Amino acid sequence: MSLFEILALLILCLVIWLFWQTRIMAEKAKASINEYCETHGLQVLAIARTKLQPSRSANGHFCWKGTYQFEFSSDGESYYLGYAVVNGVKLLSVDTPAYRQN
Repeated sequence: MSLFEILALLILCLVIWLFWQTRIMAEKAKASINEYCETHGLQVLAIARTKLQPSRSANGHFCWKGTYQFEFSSDGESYYLGYAVVNGVKLLSVDTPAYRQN
């Protein structure tokens, strides 16, 4: 096995690991956003990651910090944009603007 093949294999492993970590984080964000909206009587319309950056977890380990933008509706006619920040698998915050309540 040549040095190029070893390097290519390491890069492939890194890409797979990054994909796996971001999928875990996305599932946590989706679950947290759905729970938040259900608690507040809101309907989730769409969720998308807008930012991804390296970070540290509470115990000092390397992880990814992602910001997710989500669209929600409170009355079925209008929609609003909210943001959720996830660090690793921990939800840090959910921020929503003022919205019309039924």
